[in-house]
Amino acid sequence: MSIGHAGDPITSGNAEAAAPDGPTIASYFRSFAADTSWDELCRWPPDVFALANVVLDQTEAYRFAVAPPAGRRWPPWSGWNEHVAAAANEWRETARVPEQEPPACVHRHWDVVVRHLDTPLRSIRLGRAMDVADALLTLHAMADEACRGLTSAWPPGCDTPFERRAWTLLEERGSFSRIDPARIRITPKTHFAPRGITIRSFSRYLALNYEAVEVNWRRIEPARWQATDHSEFNIVLLPWPLEVRASAFHPVSGPLENMDHDSFGFFEFDPRRPIDLHLIERLLIEARRRVGRVHAVILPEDAAAVDEVAAIEELLAKHGVLFLVTGARERSAGECMGRNFVHLGARTRDGWEHYRQAKHHRWCLDEAQIRQYHLSGVLAPSRTWWEAIDLPVRTVQIMDIGGGATIAPLVCEDLARLDEVADVLRRAGPSLVITLLLDGPQLPQRWASRYATVLADDPGSAVLTLTSFGMASRSRPAGARRSRAVALWSEPGAGLRQLELGPGASGIAITVAVQSKTVWTADGRRHERNTPAVTLRNVQQLRTPTREEER
Repeated sequence: MSIGHAGDPITSGNAEAAAPDGPTIASYFRSFAADTSWDELCRWPPDVFALANVVLDQTEAYRFAVAPPAGRRWPPWSGWNEHVAAAANEWRETARVPEQEPPACVHRHWDVVVRHLDTPLRSIRLGRAMDVADALLTLHAMADEACRGLTSAWPPGCDTPFERRAWTLLEERGSFSRIDPARIRITPKTHFAPRGITIRSFSRYLALNYEAVEVNWRRIEPARWQATDHSEFNIVLLPWPLEVRASAFHPVSGPLENMDHDSFGFFEFDPRRPIDLHLIERLLIEARRRVGRVHAVILPEDAAAVDEVAAIEELLAKHGVLFLVTGARERSAGECMGRNFVHLGARTRDGWEHYRQAKHHRWCLDEAQIRQYHLSGVLAPSRTWWEAIDLPVRTVQIMDIGGGATIAPLVCEDLARLDEVADVLRRAGPSLVITLLLDGPQLPQRWASRYATVLADDPGSAVLTLTSFGMASRSRPAGARRSRAVALWSEPGAGLRQLELGPGASGIAITVAVQSKTVWTADGRRHERNTPAVTLRNVQQLRTPTREEER
């Protein structure tokens, strides 16, 4: 099936036979979109971005924008930035109508690429085909710039016909592009690393993600959202359970028949204590007294059973809270393993919308950790214990809450594994990564801080980690003092900030500010004050008021 109008899919298939000296532009791209119609492809900016991105990435020809070969210059002509911006504006207009040809200024560079479809990628990589390299870099910039309005979900009434068509594709297919999303996906983008040179450094508004992980970009319009809510958020952190007994961990059987049961086993976490809704309400009252409106409540990994979530959301709605981010657990049943995931609740005008971010890596408790958490009475230290949870298909949920701000939740081990999920985060660059943990104290020398600073550097996201105070209290390695550090905040250029739960406190209120900053993509384009920078402004302890104070 060949490419059709904007909104119609491009199917994928096997690549053409490569040329004797290696794959060409055409053969390589057709491994992603088999029956490509080149004339149709250039009508839709995200499709052109996809082609330019995969070729520039594979050949590393993007480096020529910062280190041109001898006899070349970048930009290739005076006024290039203005030319790109003007072409992008025209392209947005023509792309409103599926049959409309792209503007002549786009076609001129596209024709250069089409004339060089049989050029081997090796020639581009070695700088022997600079005309096509310059054309690809220019088209890449034009397509990115044409999609500048696609980075914010709010307010939806401001969408143009082009933006509505793009968002429809994203919601229905998981990609702005018409290319088969089983191969590549084009999604919005919020941040990129200002240092170091990769293909990610060359786009501000679009990200290309490969097929290994499904990316779900969620546009959310919260109920009673005010314009000032985009610049400042008040968040209540509940590091619960406040107490974790050893009996919350217990062995369970598993489905792996070839596992050496003398060396390995499965365990389940179930504190068997219901969420204290009365305490949540008292803390919300105290938080509202201190900071005014509470926008979100966050609880750690495994903090709530699945059947407790509805009651929590009902209580939060009563106090005007718009978001719930909590670790949720489902116990194993029969031969089915349990589930461990982030529950994301967003309160809209139509009620609560729900999303799940699954945990993709099982927690492994070895002898050192069993002794660190004083669990040897329930889990034999002589065995290595794996968390008994299902491992679903890998997905990444990115919540676009408007104003350019985006949130990506993770569960514990997913922060530490530099796998395909981490690659998606580096490409899409969410404003804030929230990592829920069932872990020890959040100290600068421990593993979570190391990986949080990695994401703060690249792509430039702020990172919040939150663990249970009960688990932090159980963590007592030999020679170490007990710590009350339940959360860690990392943001670009500001280092780490450790958040402790104060004596007598049951929660923490933080205020987060979102400010727009100016950034430059590596091709030299300036993006004036349109990139959200998330910073931690204030931290307050939440203690339940005395009866005299409640009166």
